[in-house]
Amino acid sequence: MDAEWIAVTLNDALSALQELVDDVEAAPEAVEEILREGMPSVFAKLNYAWNTRHTGPSAIDTTDHDQLVAWPKDVPGL
Repeated sequence: MDAEWIAVTLNDALSALQELVDDVEAAPEAVEEILREGMPSVFAKLNYAWNTRHTGPSAIDTTDHDQLVAWPKDVPGL
């Protein structure tokens, strides 16, 4: 695994999460709407980090976008 690639993708997810937290703190009365709008992006970026951990940036050219951001098949969950 390419630790640098993983750090880049996780930092992208971290930025999206921080933006979501900032939005919630700025407008707590709109938390449900903010979460509905922002959480899919956070999950997609985390899923992308996980789904490309072995292939790195070349996954963009070799894998369907929906598969890149989908919930990982090898992670229990939803």
